[in-house]
Amino acid sequence: HTFSTGLEHLDGTGVLDSSFIVTNARGVPAIPIAEHTIMFMLMLTKNMLTVMENQRKKISKRTQPSSLEGKTVGVVGLGSIGSEVARLARAFRMRVLATRRSATSRQEGVDGVDIVYPPRELKTLIAESDFVVVALPVTPETRKIIGEAELKVMKPTAYLINVSRGAIVDEAALIAALRQGQIAGAGLDVTETEPLPPESPLWDLPNVILTAHESGATADYNDRGAKFFYGNLKRYLDGQQLLNVVDKTKGY
Repeated sequence: HTFSTGLEHLDGTGVLDSSFIVTNARGVPAIPIAEHTIMFMLMLTKNMLTVMENQRKKISKRTQPSSLEGKTVGVVGLGSIGSEVARLARAFRMRVLATRRSATSRQEGVDGVDIVYPPRELKTLIAESDFVVVALPVTPETRKIIGEAELKVMKPTAYLINVSRGAIVDEAALIAALRQGQIAGAGLDVTETEPLPPESPLWDLPNVILTAHESGATADYNDRGAKFFYGNLKRYLDGQQLLNVVDKTKGY
């Protein structure tokens, strides 16, 4: 069992090539990561980077914030985290779109999502979204799945939110899009290299909010993770079907 959702840290250990059953913590960090996503969205729409800078400089000045209501959020990956993001977004009266790997055609009104798209329609989802939320596991198929071509179809008023893995987004293409005003901004909990090097341009971009891969690392995470593991261990000892058995060939 791994206390994380992703399995990339097991590469080269032999575990993924063995006959071992592997389970992960899928679902355990979903709520705090979804909350973190909403935090990014609120901070970006409410101009909180400027507000906080004005506070430090003792400047009282309005910034003309906008609202989440009526905006469209596109969730790239409708797993446990993506589903929680969708649930919270609906509470803000947002329109919710999502991609799902198993979807073979468009589906409407499924699992609290207005439209579920198959992966081949990723660009359609991106083009319609005011917030593009990346919630995919990192696999050979998903590495840099958000690249220059995908960023180009985003609205110039849209924001990219990444709370999964940095490798899923082409960071050089993202930096270029942010510098050129091609997109409005980004909220990044993950980056290609962690910790983010001091020389990274991301630190100084005025339209980026950075956190240190901490969206799921709540103070009670180990307790919640252990509770899930104990439950699965009991299932194992009782000969019952295990929860969160991963497909080692897919990486999730």
